[in-house]
Amino acid sequence: MWILLLAGLLQSEIFRAVLAACCTGLMIFQWLIYRKTDEGSQLIFLSLVLTALGLSSVWLGFNVALFYTYDPESERVWAWHMLISRVQEVIVWAVAASASVLALWVLVLLARWINKRLFAASKTSGES
Repeated sequence: MWILLLAGLLQSEIFRAVLAACCTGLMIFQWLIYRKTDEGSQLIFLSLVLTALGLSSVWLGFNVALFYTYDPESERVWAWHMLISRVQEVIVWAVAASASVLALWVLVLLARWINKRLFAASKTSGES
């Protein structure tokens, strides 16, 4: 995540593209590791986290492509520019949806944890 923020601050588009590719590769590798070690709802939760981060890397890579297709010499290159910008909009919405689901999931997990703590505390005080 910090690498993506660093890439946003740097002015070199080539460096941004390399970082985006590396981050996407790392997210895929991390998901493969999670797939081997976790299962069930925990795997889904971690997959959603990695999806949001991985799509952020892809968005950054597309941003580099937008930079190089901004002032085209042909209509064909401009068509690619417009297509990439539309794909970026879809990615933004997908990241927002993933982040929303993750936020709700965390709230449910937190509520379950608090409920368990309160229930355990009331159960031990009721036995005294």
